Amino acid sequence: MSNEPGIPSSDPAPGLSIVVPAYDSAAYIASTVERLVAAFEELGVVGEVVVVDDGSHDGTVAAVPDLPGVRVVALTENSGKGAALRAGMRVARGTIRGFTDADLPYGTAPLAFALHCIRDRGFHAAIGDRTLPGSSYSGAGSVRTAVSELASFAFRTLVTGGIYDTQCGFKLFRGDVAQALFAVSRIERFAVDVELIYLLLKYRLDIKRVPVRLEQNASTSVHVLRDSSQAFADIVRMRGHWALGHYRSPALVACLEQDLRERS
Repeated sequence: MSNEPGIPSSDPAPGLSIVVPAYDSAAYIASTVERLVAAFEELGVVGEVVVVDDGSHDGTVAAVPDLPGVRVVALTENSGKGAALRAGMRVARGTIRGFTDADLPYGTAPLAFALHCIRDRGFHAAIGDRTLPGSSYSGAGSVRTAVSELASFAFRTLVTGGIYDTQCGFKLFRGDVAQALFAVSRIERFAVDVELIYLLLKYRLDIKRVPVRLEQNASTSVHVLRDSSQAFADIVRMRGHWALGHYRSPALVACLEQDLRERS
């Protein structure tokens, strides 16, 4: 395990990087990391796990197992999911890069199909969608469900159109797409999930929705009123950032143009 992500590596780039933003996750982070490492072996890919400790107070960093291909980025203060993901993606090196929540709520089962969609079918991104046939999200808890449904309705109505599940914490991207997306991402907290979809749609990149089945949910730090208000504020910020050109990305334009040339 490395906790010095700024040091360049001479090793070949892994086939898959999974970033895990973690806050006060000591109780389950070891299990999550071990299951991801085991999944890499089952899938036959060279993978890396990048755990980003978002200013935890419970010893999350010390609980991360010392395994090959596991890296730790420790933030000094709690900055939110968006900030943690950007910190992790800055050091991720995989040809495909993604993230999942620290409690691994959907297990590792969605990885195989998501990888296939990006690697073999040419999609730029594969995102978990709990509304698809074959998905299961029962028993998630009334607070988390209420916040998720409220935020998804708002984002779907005002930002993302026909994509119904904006908040599922499982998303994979082609490596160059991930690098370009997170270079312009600005949302600090949980609405980063919808910001990423918003940018994919704005740049007309190909998204594959992937069914997911809930296995478990750790306790949540979500606060209904606070985080709902934050979600609506982030909608305004996203639209403003786009209008002001803050999301301008020649790299994302190039991702699409290159694919169109190759397919023509």
